[in-house]
Formats: sequence, C-alpha cells, structure tokens
Amino acid sequence: MNTNTLRNIFNTNLLHNIINNLVWAIPVLALFDWSTLFSEAVALKIVAVLGLLKLLINARRDGIRGMVKPQPPVGWKVPDDGTGN
Repeated sequence: MNTNTLRNIFNTNLLHNIINNLVWAIPVLALFDWSTLFSEAVALKIVAVLGLLKLLINARRDGIRGMVKPQPPVGWKVPDDGTGN
C-alpha cells in the first residue's frame, strides 16, 4: 500500500468513528430534552442521513463487492509470503 492509500483509509475510518459517535449521541441528547436544539423527529432525520453517509463512504471506498464479501478476522494480516495461510 502506498502512503496515499493509507491516508485515505485512515481518513475514512476516522470519519466513520466520528459519525458512529454522532449516531448514538444525537438520540441521547433528544432523550434528555434538548428540544431547544432539535426535536426527536429532527434527531431521527439526522441519524438517517448519517447512516446513509456511512453507506456512501463505504461504497466509494470499498465498492459494492467489498461491502458484501466476508471480512477477515480482526487483527489478521497477510503473511509475508503472500499465501494468506
């Protein structure tokens, strides 16, 4: 992998982490009567848009096939010989 590829992956992963935190924080704020900022209906719309944004980022980064293929276990790395075993 070249440096630009690693930079793009890091940036999209960072963006995903930020979106994930917003996806849980916005409804929680709505539960604690932050209605001066937004209503529950607006919170639902924001979360829906964030979820769609995550899907679009994945489609752009990994492609449709990359989104549905089985993922390797966490922490798994390709061996130096490139066999994948």
